[in-house]
Amino acid sequence: MSFIKYTLLILLSFWMVSSYAQNIVLSRQVIGSYGSSHQTSSFIVMDNVGEVAVKTESSTSIILSQGFEQSNYSISPVTIELTPPNAFSPDGDGTNDTWILPINELYAENKVVVFNRWGEIIREFSNYNNFDIVWNGTNKNNVQVSEGTYFYVIEVSSQNISTSGWVQIVR
Repeated sequence: MSFIKYTLLILLSFWMVSSYAQNIVLSRQVIGSYGSSHQTSSFIVMDNVGEVAVKTESSTSIILSQGFEQSNYSISPVTIELTPPNAFSPDGDGTNDTWILPINELYAENKVVVFNRWGEIIREFSNYNNFDIVWNGTNKNNVQVSEGTYFYVIEVSSQNISTSGWVQIVR
């Protein structure tokens, strides 16, 4: 290759590099639909959540760079069912004398309301804990209720949980 061709090739290479050196874009695509971009009159902003997003724009006096990366992780929803037993026998024999709910410290702030078949409130409990705050088959006046089916509503506002159902008292 002649010296003139070689010199022209080098000059052309420098010209191409310098003409594209104003904009640098490094990006990985966003998984899902949580990323977007928008453009103003002078630059492009990439709004990618949780992935690398580097956009460098330069002019004669301003250089703007942005970038971040978060580690890869996955979120799996945990479903905890609040399904109480549907029967107990408060007959004083020491077995199943109280209604034990499947609650733990996540459900510490709760409200339990028990109704009869006519919708009248039989008992109400705040912060039911299966130990000292537990239903033993009595009404508001601490008198044993008769055998039969009763209905309940359990609310755990801190966990945004509400469930209802029935419970059978067997003596």
